[in-house]
Amino acid sequence: MNKRLSLTLTLLLLTTILEACGSGSTTTSDPAPSAGAASTKAPAKAAEPVTITFMHFKSDVTDGIQKIVDQFEKQNPTIKVEVQPVKYDDYYTLLKTKMASGDVIDIFTLNAGSQTKLFADGGYLMDISDQPFMKNFEPNVIKEQATDGKNYLMPVNSSPIAVFYNKKIFKDLNLEIPKTYDALMAAAKKIKDSGKTAFALGWKDAWTMKMWEERDFPSNTGLIANQPDFFSKIEKGTAKFADNPAVKTTIEHVKQLYDYGNKDQLGVDYNGAVDLFAKGDAAMMYMGTWPLADLEKKNPDLYNNNLGYFPYPFSNDEAKNKLEFNPDASLAIGSKSTHKEAALKFLAYMGSKEGGDAWVTNTKLLSYVKGTNTNIAPAINDLKPYIDAGKIYNSQIYVANTSIDWSTQFSQNLQKFIFNKMTPDEIVKDMDAWVEKNHK
Repeated sequence: MNKRLSLTLTLLLLTTILEACGSGSTTTSDPAPSAGAASTKAPAKAAEPVTITFMHFKSDVTDGIQKIVDQFEKQNPTIKVEVQPVKYDDYYTLLKTKMASGDVIDIFTLNAGSQTKLFADGGYLMDISDQPFMKNFEPNVIKEQATDGKNYLMPVNSSPIAVFYNKKIFKDLNLEIPKTYDALMAAAKKIKDSGKTAFALGWKDAWTMKMWEERDFPSNTGLIANQPDFFSKIEKGTAKFADNPAVKTTIEHVKQLYDYGNKDQLGVDYNGAVDLFAKGDAAMMYMGTWPLADLEKKNPDLYNNNLGYFPYPFSNDEAKNKLEFNPDASLAIGSKSTHKEAALKFLAYMGSKEGGDAWVTNTKLLSYVKGTNTNIAPAINDLKPYIDAGKIYNSQIYVANTSIDWSTQFSQNLQKFIFNKMTPDEIVKDMDAWVEKNHK
Protein backbone atom coordinates (compact mmCIF):
# COMPACT_ATOMS: atom_id res chain seq x y z
CA MET A 1 0.00 0.00 0.00
CA ASN A 2 1.56 3.36 -0.95
CA LYS A 3 2.38 5.91 1.74
CA ARG A 4 -0.01 8.55 0.37
CA LEU A 5 -3.00 6.22 0.45
CA SER A 6 -2.09 5.05 3.95
CA LEU A 7 -1.88 8.66 5.14
CA THR A 8 -5.19 9.49 3.42
CA LEU A 9 -7.08 6.67 5.07
CA THR A 10 -5.45 7.29 8.44
CA LEU A 11 -6.42 10.97 8.35
CA LEU A 12 -9.95 10.08 7.29
CA LEU A 13 -10.45 7.43 9.92
CA LEU A 14 -8.92 9.47 12.71
CA THR A 15 -11.24 12.28 11.68
CA THR A 16 -14.27 10.04 12.04
CA ILE A 17 -13.44 7.46 14.72
CA LEU A 18 -12.00 10.06 17.10
CA GLU A 19 -15.04 12.26 16.48
CA ALA A 20 -13.23 15.40 15.61
CA CYS A 21 -15.26 18.51 16.17
CA GLY A 22 -16.68 20.24 13.11
CA SER A 23 -18.75 23.31 12.59
CA GLY A 24 -22.04 23.39 10.74
CA SER A 25 -22.61 25.64 7.78
CA THR A 26 -24.15 29.07 8.34
CA THR A 27 -25.98 31.47 6.13
CA THR A 28 -25.88 35.26 6.18
CA SER A 29 -28.93 37.35 5.38
CA ASP A 30 -28.94 40.77 3.75
CA PRO A 31 -28.49 43.59 6.29
CA ALA A 32 -31.70 45.38 7.29
CA PRO A 33 -32.13 48.96 5.97
CA SER A 34 -31.35 51.71 8.47
CA ALA A 35 -34.22 53.22 10.39
CA GLY A 36 -36.22 55.69 8.33
CA ALA A 37 -34.56 54.71 5.09
CA ALA A 38 -36.78 53.84 2.18
CA SER A 39 -36.14 50.47 0.65
CA THR A 40 -35.22 50.54 -3.02
CA LYS A 41 -35.41 46.75 -3.40
CA ALA A 42 -38.32 45.17 -5.20
CA PRO A 43 -40.18 42.53 -3.18
CA ALA A 44 -38.42 39.17 -3.43
CA LYS A 45 -40.16 36.77 -5.78
CA ALA A 46 -41.23 33.55 -4.10
CA ALA A 47 -39.25 30.54 -5.28
CA GLU A 48 -41.11 28.27 -7.63
CA PRO A 49 -41.73 24.74 -6.29
CA VAL A 50 -39.53 22.13 -7.97
CA THR A 51 -39.25 18.34 -7.87
CA ILE A 52 -35.89 16.65 -8.25
CA THR A 53 -35.24 12.93 -8.66
CA PHE A 54 -32.75 11.05 -6.50
CA MET A 55 -31.87 7.51 -7.59
CA HIS A 56 -29.64 5.45 -5.30
CA PHE A 57 -28.37 1.90 -4.78
CA LYS A 58 -28.50 1.95 -0.97
CA SER A 59 -31.81 0.11 -0.94
CA ASP A 60 -30.82 -1.66 2.28
CA VAL A 61 -31.22 1.65 4.14
CA THR A 62 -34.19 3.05 2.21
CA ASP A 63 -36.09 4.14 5.33
CA GLY A 64 -33.08 5.94 6.75
CA ILE A 65 -32.43 7.84 3.52
CA GLN A 66 -36.09 8.88 3.37
CA LYS A 67 -35.77 10.37 6.86
CA ILE A 68 -32.79 12.42 5.69
CA VAL A 69 -34.73 13.59 2.65
CA ASP A 70 -37.64 14.56 4.91
CA GLN A 71 -35.27 16.73 6.97
CA PHE A 72 -33.96 18.41 3.84
CA GLU A 73 -37.45 19.08 2.51
CA LYS A 74 -38.48 20.61 5.85
CA GLN A 75 -35.65 23.11 5.52
CA ASN A 76 -36.28 23.64 1.80
CA PRO A 77 -40.10 23.66 1.44
CA THR A 78 -40.00 24.61 -2.23
CA ILE A 79 -37.96 21.50 -3.15
CA LYS A 80 -39.51 18.04 -3.35
CA VAL A 81 -37.15 15.07 -3.63
CA GLU A 82 -38.52 12.02 -5.42
CA VAL A 83 -36.47 9.11 -4.07
CA GLN A 84 -35.91 6.06 -6.30
CA PRO A 85 -34.15 3.21 -4.43
CA VAL A 86 -32.84 0.36 -6.61
CA LYS A 87 -31.18 -2.91 -5.59
CA TYR A 88 -27.47 -2.78 -6.32
CA ASP A 89 -27.51 -5.79 -8.67
CA ASP A 90 -29.96 -3.95 -10.95
CA TYR A 91 -28.73 -0.42 -10.40
CA TYR A 92 -26.14 0.23 -13.10
CA THR A 93 -28.11 -1.57 -15.79
CA LEU A 94 -31.15 0.59 -15.02
CA LEU A 95 -29.10 3.78 -14.73
CA LYS A 96 -27.42 3.22 -18.09
CA THR A 97 -30.78 2.45 -19.69
CA LYS A 98 -32.31 5.65 -18.33
CA MET A 99 -29.36 7.75 -19.45
CA ALA A 100 -29.35 6.27 -22.94
CA SER A 101 -33.08 6.84 -23.36
CA GLY A 102 -32.88 10.47 -22.27
CA ASP A 103 -34.67 9.90 -18.95
CA VAL A 104 -33.08 12.69 -16.91
CA ILE A 105 -32.15 11.92 -13.29
CA ASP A 106 -31.11 14.92 -11.24
CA ILE A 107 -29.06 13.19 -8.52
CA PHE A 108 -27.77 9.62 -8.36
CA THR A 109 -25.24 7.48 -6.53
CA LEU A 110 -22.05 6.24 -8.19
CA ASN A 111 -19.00 4.26 -7.16
CA ALA A 112 -15.70 5.99 -7.72
CA GLY A 113 -13.52 4.49 -10.43
CA SER A 114 -14.56 2.80 -13.65
CA GLN A 115 -18.30 3.50 -13.32
CA THR A 116 -17.74 7.20 -12.78
CA LYS A 117 -15.31 7.38 -15.70
CA LEU A 118 -17.84 5.65 -17.94
CA PHE A 119 -20.54 8.24 -17.22
CA ALA A 120 -18.09 11.16 -17.27
CA ASP A 121 -16.77 10.12 -20.68
CA GLY A 122 -20.37 9.97 -21.90
CA GLY A 123 -20.96 13.55 -20.80
CA TYR A 124 -23.63 12.64 -18.24
CA LEU A 125 -22.04 14.18 -15.14
CA MET A 126 -21.83 17.75 -13.85
CA ASP A 127 -18.40 18.97 -12.74
CA ILE A 128 -18.71 19.95 -9.06
CA SER A 129 -15.00 20.47 -8.40
CA ASP A 130 -15.38 24.11 -7.34
CA GLN A 131 -18.53 23.79 -5.23
CA PRO A 132 -18.07 25.20 -1.68
CA PHE A 133 -19.35 22.02 -0.01
CA MET A 134 -16.41 20.06 -1.41
CA LYS A 135 -14.22 21.82 1.18
CA ASN A 136 -16.01 19.85 3.92
CA PHE A 137 -14.00 16.73 3.00
CA GLU A 138 -10.35 15.80 3.37
CA PRO A 139 -8.49 17.08 0.26
CA ASN A 140 -6.87 13.69 -0.38
CA VAL A 141 -10.28 11.97 -0.37
CA ILE A 142 -11.53 14.43 -2.98
CA LYS A 143 -8.35 13.99 -5.01
CA GLU A 144 -8.62 10.19 -5.00
CA GLN A 145 -12.21 10.37 -6.27
CA ALA A 146 -11.29 12.64 -9.18
CA THR A 147 -11.69 11.49 -12.77
CA ASP A 148 -9.25 12.95 -15.30
CA GLY A 149 -8.52 15.79 -12.91
CA LYS A 150 -12.17 16.75 -12.31
CA ASN A 151 -14.54 15.93 -9.47
CA TYR A 152 -17.95 14.68 -10.52
CA LEU A 153 -18.60 12.99 -7.17
CA MET A 154 -19.27 14.13 -3.64
CA PRO A 155 -18.32 11.42 -1.12
CA VAL A 156 -21.21 10.25 1.05
CA ASN A 157 -20.34 7.20 3.10
CA SER A 158 -17.23 5.25 3.94
CA SER A 159 -17.18 1.71 5.14
CA PRO A 160 -14.87 -0.89 6.59
CA ILE A 161 -15.37 -4.31 5.00
CA ALA A 162 -14.79 -6.90 7.71
CA VAL A 163 -16.28 -9.89 9.53
CA PHE A 164 -19.14 -9.49 12.00
CA TYR A 165 -19.10 -12.20 14.64
CA ASN A 166 -21.29 -13.39 17.49
CA LYS A 167 -19.24 -12.90 20.65
CA LYS A 168 -21.36 -15.32 22.65
CA ILE A 169 -20.80 -18.15 20.18
CA PHE A 170 -17.07 -17.42 20.13
CA LYS A 171 -16.94 -17.36 23.93
CA ASP A 172 -18.95 -20.58 24.28
CA LEU A 173 -16.55 -22.37 21.91
CA ASN A 174 -13.45 -20.72 23.39
CA LEU A 175 -12.54 -19.15 20.05
CA GLU A 176 -10.12 -16.26 19.57
CA ILE A 177 -10.34 -13.68 16.81
CA PRO A 178 -8.51 -15.25 13.84
CA LYS A 179 -5.52 -13.32 12.53
CA THR A 180 -4.74 -15.59 9.54
CA TYR A 181 -6.84 -17.31 6.92
CA ASP A 182 -6.05 -20.81 8.22
CA ALA A 183 -7.07 -19.69 11.72
CA LEU A 184 -10.35 -18.39 10.28
CA MET A 185 -11.05 -21.76 8.68
CA ALA A 186 -10.09 -23.60 11.88
CA ALA A 187 -12.61 -21.47 13.77
CA ALA A 188 -15.22 -22.14 11.08
CA LYS A 189 -14.66 -25.90 11.40
CA LYS A 190 -15.05 -25.79 15.17
CA ILE A 191 -18.29 -23.81 14.78
CA LYS A 192 -19.65 -26.28 12.23
CA ASP A 193 -18.64 -29.24 14.41
CA SER A 194 -20.65 -27.67 17.26
CA GLY A 195 -23.78 -27.84 15.10
CA LYS A 196 -23.91 -24.18 14.09
CA THR A 197 -23.32 -22.40 10.77
CA ALA A 198 -20.01 -20.59 10.52
CA PHE A 199 -20.78 -18.05 7.77
CA ALA A 200 -24.07 -16.36 6.82
CA LEU A 201 -23.96 -16.21 3.01
CA GLY A 202 -26.56 -14.49 0.84
CA TRP A 203 -25.09 -15.24 -2.57
CA LYS A 204 -28.45 -15.18 -4.33
CA ASP A 205 -27.75 -11.46 -4.57
CA ALA A 206 -24.73 -11.55 -6.86
CA TRP A 207 -23.16 -8.44 -5.37
CA THR A 208 -22.59 -10.14 -2.02
CA MET A 209 -20.37 -12.83 -3.53
CA LYS A 210 -18.66 -10.33 -5.83
CA MET A 211 -18.00 -8.00 -2.90
CA TRP A 212 -15.98 -10.76 -1.25
CA GLU A 213 -14.35 -11.95 -4.47
CA GLU A 214 -13.37 -8.41 -5.51
CA ARG A 215 -11.44 -8.05 -2.26
CA ASP A 216 -10.02 -11.51 -1.62
CA PHE A 217 -8.61 -11.78 -5.15
CA PRO A 218 -7.06 -8.27 -5.47
CA SER A 219 -5.67 -8.49 -1.92
CA ASN A 220 -3.95 -11.80 -2.58
CA THR A 221 -2.86 -10.57 -6.01
CA GLY A 222 -1.34 -7.27 -4.93
CA LEU A 223 -0.05 -8.12 -1.47
CA ILE A 224 0.74 -11.84 -1.54
CA ALA A 225 1.46 -12.63 -5.20
CA ASN A 226 3.23 -9.24 -5.48
CA GLN A 227 1.46 -8.33 -8.71
CA PRO A 228 -0.05 -4.89 -7.92
CA ASP A 229 -0.27 -4.03 -11.64
CA PHE A 230 -1.98 -7.29 -12.63
CA PHE A 231 -5.41 -5.75 -13.29
CA SER A 232 -4.06 -2.84 -15.31
CA LYS A 233 -2.22 -5.41 -17.42
CA ILE A 234 -5.44 -7.39 -17.78
CA GLU A 235 -7.00 -4.19 -19.11
CA LYS A 236 -4.30 -4.03 -21.77
CA GLY A 237 -4.26 -7.74 -22.48
CA THR A 238 -0.65 -8.14 -21.35
CA ALA A 239 -1.25 -10.38 -18.30
CA LYS A 240 -2.60 -13.89 -17.90
CA PHE A 241 -4.58 -15.48 -15.10
CA ALA A 242 -2.34 -18.52 -15.52
CA ASP A 243 0.61 -16.48 -14.23
CA ASN A 244 -1.17 -15.26 -11.10
CA PRO A 245 -1.14 -17.75 -8.18
CA ALA A 246 -3.81 -15.68 -6.38
CA VAL A 247 -6.42 -17.03 -8.83
CA LYS A 248 -6.28 -20.53 -7.37
CA THR A 249 -6.05 -19.11 -3.85
CA THR A 250 -9.41 -17.37 -4.28
CA ILE A 251 -10.88 -20.48 -5.95
CA GLU A 252 -9.85 -22.52 -2.90
CA HIS A 253 -11.22 -19.90 -0.54
CA VAL A 254 -14.65 -19.72 -2.17
CA LYS A 255 -15.17 -23.47 -1.78
CA GLN A 256 -14.22 -23.33 1.89
CA LEU A 257 -16.59 -20.46 2.57
CA TYR A 258 -19.34 -22.37 0.80
CA ASP A 259 -18.66 -25.55 2.79
CA TYR A 260 -18.86 -23.66 6.09
CA GLY A 261 -21.83 -21.51 5.06
CA ASN A 262 -25.55 -21.90 5.50
CA LYS A 263 -27.60 -24.23 3.34
CA ASP A 264 -28.70 -23.00 -0.09
CA GLN A 265 -26.23 -20.12 -0.19
CA LEU A 266 -27.15 -19.33 -3.79
CA GLY A 267 -30.84 -19.34 -2.88
CA VAL A 268 -30.54 -17.02 0.14
CA ASP A 269 -30.30 -13.29 -0.53
CA TYR A 270 -28.62 -10.51 1.45
CA ASN A 271 -31.62 -9.95 3.73
CA GLY A 272 -31.85 -13.69 4.37
CA ALA A 273 -28.20 -13.80 5.41
CA VAL A 274 -28.70 -10.86 7.78
CA ASP A 275 -31.69 -12.68 9.28
CA LEU A 276 -29.62 -15.83 9.86
CA PHE A 277 -26.92 -13.86 11.61
CA ALA A 278 -29.39 -11.76 13.63
CA LYS A 279 -31.09 -14.91 14.94
CA GLY A 280 -27.79 -16.38 16.09
CA ASP A 281 -28.01 -19.21 13.54
CA ALA A 282 -24.67 -18.17 12.01
CA ALA A 283 -21.55 -17.12 13.87
CA MET A 284 -19.95 -14.84 11.25
CA MET A 285 -20.91 -12.58 8.34
CA TYR A 286 -18.48 -10.85 5.97
CA MET A 287 -19.96 -7.43 5.24
CA GLY A 288 -19.62 -3.67 5.41
CA THR A 289 -21.46 -1.71 8.09
CA TRP A 290 -24.69 -1.72 6.05
CA PRO A 291 -26.68 -4.30 8.09
CA LEU A 292 -26.19 -2.50 11.42
CA ALA A 293 -29.58 -0.78 11.38
CA ASP A 294 -31.32 -4.10 10.67
CA LEU A 295 -29.32 -5.94 13.32
CA GLU A 296 -30.24 -3.37 15.94
CA LYS A 297 -33.91 -3.71 15.02
CA LYS A 298 -33.97 -7.51 14.78
CA ASN A 299 -31.81 -8.38 17.78
CA PRO A 300 -31.05 -5.48 20.16
CA ASP A 301 -29.26 -7.77 22.64
CA LEU A 302 -26.86 -9.03 19.96
CA TYR A 303 -26.34 -5.50 18.66
CA ASN A 304 -25.62 -3.95 22.05
CA ASN A 305 -23.82 -6.76 23.87
CA ASN A 306 -22.58 -9.57 21.63
CA LEU A 307 -21.77 -8.10 18.23
CA GLY A 308 -18.09 -8.02 17.29
CA TYR A 309 -16.20 -6.98 14.15
CA PHE A 310 -12.72 -8.06 12.99
CA PRO A 311 -10.65 -7.60 9.79
CA TYR A 312 -11.01 -10.37 7.20
CA PRO A 313 -7.68 -12.28 7.22
CA PHE A 314 -7.37 -12.98 3.49
CA SER A 315 -3.91 -14.60 3.80
CA ASN A 316 -1.64 -16.43 6.21
CA ASP A 317 0.70 -13.46 6.46
CA GLU A 318 -0.62 -11.82 9.63
CA ALA A 319 1.35 -8.62 8.98
CA LYS A 320 -0.52 -8.04 5.72
CA ASN A 321 -4.00 -8.88 7.01
CA LYS A 322 -5.01 -5.30 7.75
CA LEU A 323 -8.42 -3.65 8.00
CA GLU A 324 -10.06 -3.13 4.61
CA PHE A 325 -11.57 0.33 4.29
CA ASN A 326 -13.31 1.57 1.13
CA PRO A 327 -15.34 4.50 -0.14
CA ASP A 328 -18.90 3.40 -0.87
CA ALA A 329 -21.73 5.52 -2.28
CA SER A 330 -20.97 8.98 -3.69
CA LEU A 331 -23.40 11.52 -5.16
CA ALA A 332 -23.40 12.93 -8.70
CA ILE A 333 -25.60 15.46 -10.50
CA GLY A 334 -26.78 14.73 -14.02
CA SER A 335 -25.36 17.15 -16.57
CA LYS A 336 -28.74 17.29 -18.31
CA SER A 337 -30.67 18.17 -15.15
CA THR A 338 -32.89 21.23 -15.52
CA HIS A 339 -32.92 21.70 -11.73
CA LYS A 340 -29.21 22.02 -11.01
CA GLU A 341 -29.69 24.76 -8.38
CA ALA A 342 -32.02 22.55 -6.33
CA ALA A 343 -29.75 19.53 -6.84
CA LEU A 344 -26.75 21.53 -5.61
CA LYS A 345 -28.72 22.54 -2.50
CA PHE A 346 -29.33 18.86 -1.77
CA LEU A 347 -25.63 18.01 -2.15
CA ALA A 348 -24.71 21.01 0.00
CA TYR A 349 -27.00 19.66 2.73
CA MET A 350 -25.59 16.14 2.45
CA GLY A 351 -22.08 17.58 2.52
CA SER A 352 -22.70 19.65 5.66
CA LYS A 353 -22.04 18.44 9.19
CA GLU A 354 -25.79 18.42 9.79
CA GLY A 355 -26.35 16.25 6.74
CA GLY A 356 -23.40 14.01 7.59
CA ASP A 357 -24.69 13.48 11.11
CA ALA A 358 -28.15 12.74 9.71
CA TRP A 359 -26.57 10.11 7.45
CA VAL A 360 -24.80 8.46 10.40
CA THR A 361 -27.85 8.58 12.67
CA ASN A 362 -30.39 7.29 10.16
CA THR A 363 -28.39 4.75 8.16
CA LYS A 364 -25.86 3.52 10.74
CA LEU A 365 -23.13 4.21 8.18
CA LEU A 366 -20.03 6.37 8.48
CA SER A 367 -19.89 9.72 6.72
CA TYR A 368 -16.93 11.27 4.91
CA VAL A 369 -17.92 14.78 6.10
CA LYS A 370 -15.28 16.11 8.48
CA GLY A 371 -16.26 16.14 12.13
CA THR A 372 -19.37 13.98 11.87
CA ASN A 373 -20.61 11.65 14.58
CA THR A 374 -19.17 8.11 14.48
CA ASN A 375 -21.25 6.48 17.20
CA ILE A 376 -23.02 4.06 14.88
CA ALA A 377 -22.66 0.82 16.83
CA PRO A 378 -20.68 -0.67 19.74
CA ALA A 379 -19.05 -3.14 17.34
CA ILE A 380 -17.26 -0.33 15.48
CA ASN A 381 -15.13 0.22 18.59
CA ASP A 382 -13.51 -3.16 17.89
CA LEU A 383 -11.82 -1.58 14.86
CA LYS A 384 -10.24 1.31 16.75
CA PRO A 385 -6.99 -0.55 17.59
CA TYR A 386 -6.38 -1.18 13.88
CA ILE A 387 -7.06 2.48 13.12
CA ASP A 388 -4.77 3.71 15.88
CA ALA A 389 -1.97 1.43 14.71
CA GLY A 390 -2.43 2.39 11.05
CA LYS A 391 -3.25 -1.21 10.11
CA ILE A 392 -5.58 -0.27 7.26
CA TYR A 393 -5.55 -0.71 3.50
CA ASN A 394 -7.74 -0.48 0.41
CA SER A 395 -7.68 -3.46 -1.96
CA GLN A 396 -9.53 -1.42 -4.57
CA ILE A 397 -6.41 0.57 -5.46
CA TYR A 398 -5.37 -2.44 -7.55
CA VAL A 399 -8.53 -2.32 -9.68
CA ALA A 400 -9.34 1.42 -9.56
CA ASN A 401 -8.12 2.27 -13.05
CA THR A 402 -9.64 -0.69 -14.87
CA SER A 403 -12.99 -0.86 -16.60
CA ILE A 404 -12.93 -4.38 -18.02
CA ASP A 405 -15.49 -6.47 -16.09
CA TRP A 406 -13.40 -9.53 -15.24
CA SER A 407 -15.27 -10.09 -11.96
CA THR A 408 -18.61 -11.10 -13.48
CA GLN A 409 -17.02 -13.86 -15.55
CA PHE A 410 -14.87 -14.94 -12.62
CA SER A 411 -17.88 -15.04 -10.30
CA GLN A 412 -19.84 -17.22 -12.73
CA ASN A 413 -16.90 -19.61 -12.94
CA LEU A 414 -16.56 -19.75 -9.15
CA GLN A 415 -20.17 -20.82 -8.88
CA LYS A 416 -19.57 -23.57 -11.42
CA PHE A 417 -16.59 -24.73 -9.41
CA ILE A 418 -18.70 -24.90 -6.25
CA PHE A 419 -21.01 -27.34 -8.00
CA ASN A 420 -18.13 -29.35 -9.54
CA LYS A 421 -18.89 -28.13 -13.05
CA MET A 422 -15.43 -26.59 -13.55
CA THR A 423 -11.96 -27.36 -12.23
CA PRO A 424 -9.49 -24.67 -11.12
CA ASP A 425 -7.42 -25.28 -14.26
CA GLU A 426 -10.51 -24.90 -16.44
CA ILE A 427 -11.35 -21.60 -14.72
CA VAL A 428 -7.86 -20.27 -15.36
CA LYS A 429 -8.04 -21.32 -19.01
CA ASP A 430 -11.51 -19.80 -19.44
CA MET A 431 -10.48 -16.50 -17.84
CA ASP A 432 -7.47 -16.16 -20.11
CA ALA A 433 -9.65 -16.87 -23.14
CA TRP A 434 -12.14 -14.27 -21.89
CA VAL A 435 -9.41 -11.67 -21.42
CA GLU A 436 -8.01 -12.31 -24.90
CA LYS A 437 -11.47 -11.75 -26.33
CA ASN A 438 -12.38 -8.67 -24.26
CA HIS A 439 -9.25 -6.65 -23.53
CA LYS A 440 -8.80 -3.33 -25.32
